[in-house]
Amino acid sequence: MTIDPDAFRPLPIVDERTTAARAEAEALLGEANRMHGEAESKAHQLLADAQAEAGRIIDDGRRRSDRTLADADSIREQARAEAARRQKRDDNLDTWAARAIIAGTVGLTASGEYSLARMVGFDKTVAWLLPFVIDVYVIQAFRRHRDIVQAITLTVAANVTYHLADARLFGLTPTAKPTWWLIAMVASVASLILWRVHLMTAPPKAVRERRASRRGERQQTPAEALVSVEIERPSERPQEARKALTVSAGERAQEPATERQDERPSERPAKPVRERRERAQKKPKKSAPTSVTDRRRERVRALYDELGKRPEWTEIRDALVAERLAEKTVSRATCQRVRDAIEKDEPKLAELGSDNVRALPGS
Repeated sequence: MTIDPDAFRPLPIVDERTTAARAEAEALLGEANRMHGEAESKAHQLLADAQAEAGRIIDDGRRRSDRTLADADSIREQARAEAARRQKRDDNLDTWAARAIIAGTVGLTASGEYSLARMVGFDKTVAWLLPFVIDVYVIQAFRRHRDIVQAITLTVAANVTYHLADARLFGLTPTAKPTWWLIAMVASVASLILWRVHLMTAPPKAVRERRASRRGERQQTPAEALVSVEIERPSERPQEARKALTVSAGERAQEPATERQDERPSERPAKPVRERRERAQKKPKKSAPTSVTDRRRERVRALYDELGKRPEWTEIRDALVAERLAEKTVSRATCQRVRDAIEKDEPKLAELGSDNVRALPGS
């Protein structure tokens, strides 16, 4: 009989202490398992509570951030509205202050100019026209930024002349009658103003074209004359060629020597002349220069796309000054006129932004 060592198992020893120890060990193991279960359950509960608290904190922070952003937007809108109200108030103040100053100045100067006209002999039915033309001339000079010194000098001279004459210090004879030169000077004021206003209101483009025409007029050069004339080969039509080449002695005597030398078709081959004529015809003509008004409109129209909104008058002024299309003292009314001309062609542009540009008095 063979005994397998691996199949050997010790016989159980029945002992009261062993049984009690095993029972106690099993009880301890059960208690440990119970405590492990409770710890694991508490850990899961704590993790869930921590996740819930973290989610609550995140949601609370998000709500606070949204409220902060909303409050910031509200504050920004309030600031914009306040800035717009202040800008409108400032514009109204500037407009009415300018109107009040103009009204007061016109009233003060007009009285002296009217009295001066009456002093030199103008009838009262037409004497009021002298202060009228002088003051309108002054206003136009300020609006156009031209003839400002001349206009101010004229109105100052008229008032000073009247007050000095009224005090018997200037321009009156011993019998209190105006001198002939004072009458002539006052009578020529209206004509002088008419001439200055004509120069001031003349279209710049027409003036430039007239000046360019005076400078650019020149006689046609011999080469251009040859290019512009159709010349046929003498071998094709000899009789017509001889007629074309026949020039009277009188015409020869009047023509310059260089022109006579260039206009000898018999010595020049026909093909190079035709080539020159073709090259001259293919040469592109120079486009006429655009006016300052058109260039201003193009620059301001591009400003809409650059800003993505309706430009204010200060932005229009800065853009025109940067492109050397206007002086730094360009008026708000001029900027608005350029913008109104653009929006008249494209009404949709007027819907962008808010209109903070207001016309000056009399614009």
